[in-house]
Amino acid sequence: MKHRVAIASIAVLLAGCASQPKGPPTIPTSIKSGQSWVITRQALAAEVLDTCSRDSPARHPGEVTGYWAPSRQQVEQLEAQQTRLQPTIATPGDFDRQYVGIESQGRKLIYINAFQLPDDTDIDPGKTAVKACDGGAGFWGALYDPQTGEFSDVRLNGTP
Repeated sequence: MKHRVAIASIAVLLAGCASQPKGPPTIPTSIKSGQSWVITRQALAAEVLDTCSRDSPARHPGEVTGYWAPSRQQVEQLEAQQTRLQPTIATPGDFDRQYVGIESQGRKLIYINAFQLPDDTDIDPGKTAVKACDGGAGFWGALYDPQTGEFSDVRLNGTP
């Protein structure tokens, strides 16, 4: 119940930020039930990384040295391997996700911002950073290295 109240509160708070027309289409894959958006605008990417209740690369000065746009193939590769996030994330494919390409320590990584929004929300994750303070296991983040296929730094917005 607490989780639903937190999501409803977030939706209300962010609704005013999402009055713009819908953004680019999502990236469809046959292996997930959530939707995903690749964030390409640097200002929005920085907002996505500005987390409230969990650690992220942006919270460490100098760790993010640049941004890049992950390709469709890289996103599909990442999504095909999401089950490797279990058991830390029980059903990673059920979450909606924003992907931000970051450069860190000479590597190109993909930051995953995962969340579950109500079906009737007007929030457009292609144009709005989805952030929540707390929210428990309903919000999480992780890094993915497209060169190695490895996930790291999986963080929840509180205790599951």
